[in-house]
Amino acid sequence: MYKLSPSDFKYLYEDCKHCYWQKARGIIKELPSIGMPGVFSRMNALLQNAIVGMDLREINSALPAGKIEVKEGFLKSKPIPPDNLCYIGGRFDIASKLDDGTYSVIDFKITDPNGDKIQKFFTQLHAYKFALENPAFGEPKKVSKMGVVAINPEEITFPGDIVIFKAKPQWFEIAEDMDRFFAFISEVARLLKGPVPDENPDKCKWCYYRICTRKPRNEEQEEIPF
Repeated sequence: MYKLSPSDFKYLYEDCKHCYWQKARGIIKELPSIGMPGVFSRMNALLQNAIVGMDLREINSALPAGKIEVKEGFLKSKPIPPDNLCYIGGRFDIASKLDDGTYSVIDFKITDPNGDKIQKFFTQLHAYKFALENPAFGEPKKVSKMGVVAINPEEITFPGDIVIFKAKPQWFEIAEDMDRFFAFISEVARLLKGPVPDENPDKCKWCYYRICTRKPRNEEQEEIPF
């Protein structure tokens, strides 16, 4: 049984099947990452703390009525059909209980939004939906709405001794398509059942790094001064 992390779908799976295979198979636990500047982590923490307890319509009038209840929850799903070889395990940012009793899964991103970029969250949000509706333990939660709220600073003002960043949150809904999601998971399962994919140094910086730092044994021997 393979544990799939939703956050890996957007970049790692698309960028490098070799590195994804190694991580999902447990050969490597984590790839090195370029650290985000601390200010972005601070801004994200401030954002999440500010919105917990708010009605979604206070953030954007196009959002459904409901309260933001959960910040940074953890989840584990039942096996995913039709292959039942994989399950979802990981962390999600925000879950909101809507007035009709269902839930919404919304990712809040400090980013410059565009349609193509937002659609890359399709598999990640559907993974959250499946895990919440089919938990390995606990009560299922019906998810009726998925999407991304993109926050892109547009203006800075200096009223007195403070700085105010102004932005208009933009809502991008992700339409439900579970058949497409299940087809994607089957594709992932086929990859993981098969042999390790070739390294991809043309597109993957970690593959490129590994290849560049390898030395043939005879070259290493030649460097010994005796």
